[in-house]
Order: sequence, then C-alpha cells, then structure tokens
Amino acid sequence: MAGTLSRERADLLESLRRHRGFLRQTVAGVTEEQARTRSTVSELTLASLIKHVADTEQGWIDFALGKPGAMGGDVEFDEAAMRAAMESGDFVDTRFQLTDADTLPALLEQYDRVAAATDEVVATADLDATRPLPSAPWFEPGAAYSVRRVILHVIAETSQHAGHADIIREAIDGAKTMG
Repeated sequence: MAGTLSRERADLLESLRRHRGFLRQTVAGVTEEQARTRSTVSELTLASLIKHVADTEQGWIDFALGKPGAMGGDVEFDEAAMRAAMESGDFVDTRFQLTDADTLPALLEQYDRVAAATDEVVATADLDATRPLPSAPWFEPGAAYSVRRVILHVIAETSQHAGHADIIREAIDGAKTMG
C-alpha cells in the first residue's frame, strides 16, 4: 500500500478492518460442522456468510474498478421472472450455498485475499471515480456509485452480516461476538 494515507482513506480502512474482525471473531474456535450448522430458521450458516461476504466484496470492488461483467452489468435482468420464481418457491439463491471445497479455512483464506485486494483499492483508487449501476430493481434507474460509495456499501454489508453471524454463533454455542 502507499506510504502515508489521507485521513479519509485511513478511516475507511480502519472501519473495514474492524467489521471484518467482528465477522472473523464469530467463527473463531468453531468446528467445520458448527460452521455449516443452520442454527436459526434462515438458510444462513457461519461458513455461508463468510463465503457471501467475500464474494460480495469482490463483486463490488470489481464493479468499482470497472471490470467487465461485475455486478451482472452485462446481464439483462427480468424482474417479473424473478418475482414469479420467488412466489412459486422455484427461486434458489445460490449465493449462500456451500460446496465440499468450501471449508472454513479455505473460505477464510479467500476472504483474506479479497480483503487485501480491497485494502489496496481503498489506499490507491480515485475515490471520486463513478460508474453507473447495472439495471436491477434494487437500484434506482440511472444511479451511479463512486468508489467511495462502493467502499461504504462494503462496510455496511460486512457490518450487517457480522451481526447475522453473531446471532447464528450465539444460537450454536452461546458465544457472543458483539455484546
């Protein structure tokens, strides 16, 4: 990373690292079985949250850097088809599904690689560079995000999912990460 960071960049990095730390703390000392345990009515597990957060962070940073296909930017979105699939129960959200290769150590290693790459972007990218968001029902039509806003979104996602992980972990063995 670059030598001396601006106050803004240092604050963004500190916030990212703090929330990543909360998320990682929720999986400290768990077994592979516990990491894959559904302890609430949700499909979420500790391992699936680590996978999702790493994948989501990577997707947003790829978008911020203008990488082709990032955030599904080259995919035509069919909102009516998605709603129909959700209502019929045919919609499958694969973002949280684990494979046999998705062991907790492997997922944490991937998360570390993604985090290091993101930290480099935070330290060096033009925070004011802006890209239009892809067309999707959850984005305002014609909206655009700056690199700064992407980073803030990644912080919010990480924080939100660290809270989810805390609830899941507490239901597994009573351990509390965040209070």
